[in-house]
Amino acid sequence: MKKITILKYTTVFIFLCFCWCCNDIKNGSDNTKPYFEGEISLSESRGLYGSLFKVNTTYFISENHIKREQKLGGINSVFNSYAGIFIDLKKDSVVLYYSDMLSGKKNKHSTSIKEYTSNKKYKNLPNSLPSPVDNTFKLLPNYKRSNQVKDSIKIKEYTSDYTLYQEDSGILKQEVFDTKEIKVKRELLEMVFMNIPKEINFLLKSDLKTTISDISNDSIVNGKQSKAIDLFLRDVFQKKDSIKSDKKTDLEKLSKNKWINLGLKILKKGVDLNIHIATDISELTSRKLLSNEISFTSLDFIEILDIDDFSNSLPHEGGGDFDD
Repeated sequence: MKKITILKYTTVFIFLCFCWCCNDIKNGSDNTKPYFEGEISLSESRGLYGSLFKVNTTYFISENHIKREQKLGGINSVFNSYAGIFIDLKKDSVVLYYSDMLSGKKNKHSTSIKEYTSNKKYKNLPNSLPSPVDNTFKLLPNYKRSNQVKDSIKIKEYTSDYTLYQEDSGILKQEVFDTKEIKVKRELLEMVFMNIPKEINFLLKSDLKTTISDISNDSIVNGKQSKAIDLFLRDVFQKKDSIKSDKKTDLEKLSKNKWINLGLKILKKGVDLNIHIATDISELTSRKLLSNEISFTSLDFIEILDIDDFSNSLPHEGGGDFDD
């Protein structure tokens, strides 16, 4: 009787374990999946002449380390400016660094992980180019998710989710493709990607666009900016209109004028082309990293102890000669 009881409970236990394992597989559990180790490179272009003004970012990733380094590319590569961050979880170490060949500036700032994650000063580093940290998720004033499609497409053979973010005004939108198949410790991601939304894993592609071209001219004319546009158009057309009539310029009539409509279309297209930031993956290699790739050689870098001083040494937003 005891043997039958033991056998029964053993069978039930095995069955429950089996169900638990099946449920993990069904829900995409990756607890047993090894952490990614290798090199990932992203290429970013900005504005109408994005192909000429590139920004290249390389990530060296292992289970407890991440090294992110960003360089100016395209015609700006001659300046040989770069910035980066190196994080070592085992040594409780974060190193931020910046190098500029023209000025001969090579600065670094070292701190602990606790200080880096808790001190607001690190979260408010300037949106410089190049930048020690990734500002992809600081492009919009706020991140309001409007759509998400799981397992949308494959990028470099990795299944990726699609997420669309829009700001409150609806004028700016950002499309993000990320993958959970590249397993990276969440704390590393959150320290490198500033303001990363909780639903985003490792980024493979991002596209920031405006929706100006989709907005009708009447909406622009009659919207919140209508008074400013009205004053501008009245000033431009005042003399011409005063010859024909003593009445003030009718903004609604002006908005229907074919030449003004054409001008608005050209203006909207120009805005769309210039306010466009696209990031795409250029290289992805899973491999054992070399020791120098998961370390930071800082012999020729000057240590700046104060984070404010280090922050002030970074280039201003737009990256100096970088045209965005």
